[in-house]
Amino acid sequence: MENKKEFGQGTFSTFTNHVYWLMVVNFYFVFSNIFFLFFYFTLEPVISNIIIYFLALIPTGPSIAALYYSISKIIHEKDLSPTKDFFYGYKINFKDALKLWLPLLAIIFILILDIQYFNAEQTVMNQIQGGIILVILLVILVISLYAFPIHATYNFRMRDIYRLSVYYSFTKIRATLGNISFMIITIFLMYITSDLIIILLISPVSYLMMLNSKEVMIDIKENFVRAA
Repeated sequence: MENKKEFGQGTFSTFTNHVYWLMVVNFYFVFSNIFFLFFYFTLEPVISNIIIYFLALIPTGPSIAALYYSISKIIHEKDLSPTKDFFYGYKINFKDALKLWLPLLAIIFILILDIQYFNAEQTVMNQIQGGIILVILLVILVISLYAFPIHATYNFRMRDIYRLSVYYSFTKIRATLGNISFMIITIFLMYITSDLIIILLISPVSYLMMLNSKEVMIDIKENFVRAA
C-alpha cells in the first residue's frame, strides 16, 4: 500500500511553511537594520552623508549572516524555528561576519568616493577612470554574493572565503549570471515601484540566490571540504 504523507508534510503545507519562515526572517532582518533604513529613507543621498551611511551599515554584516544561516537551514534541513534560528545565527556568526563584512564595506565606500571624485570634473580621462572603478565595484559586488552563502554553509577562514568567492564568480558563470539577474530584477522593481519594496524582497531574493548557488555549495563540499 502506498504510504500517505503525514499531516503538514504535503506540498501546499511545505510551501506555506516556507513562505511563513521567509516572512518572519525578513521581518527580523529589517528590524536588525532599522537604523540604516531610517537614514536611507530620511537623509538625502549625497556624498556628505556617506559616513553616516557607512556607520549605519556596520550591523548589516551580522544580519546578512543570520539571514543566510536561516535560509541555509530551510534549504538543507527543510525546517526552521525563525526567531530562535535567526538570532542564534546572528550571535554565533557576529564576529566572523564583521570580519567578512567590514573590509567589503570599506572597499565599496572607497570606490564610491572615487567614482564621485572622477565624476566631479567631466574630462575624458576622468570618465575612463570612473568607468574602470565602476566595473571594479560591480565585480566586487558580484563576488560578495557568494561570500555570505559560503560563510553560512561552511566554516572556512576569511581569506579562503574570499578566494572561493572569486574563484566561483568566474568558473560558475551560469550561477553568477543568475545572481546578477536577481539583483537587476530587484533594482528594476524598486525603480518602477518604490524603494520600500526592498523591505519585502530581501528574504525571498536571498532565498533564490541561495538556491541558485546550490551547485556551487555542492562543488565546494566535494572539492574543498575534508571528509570526516
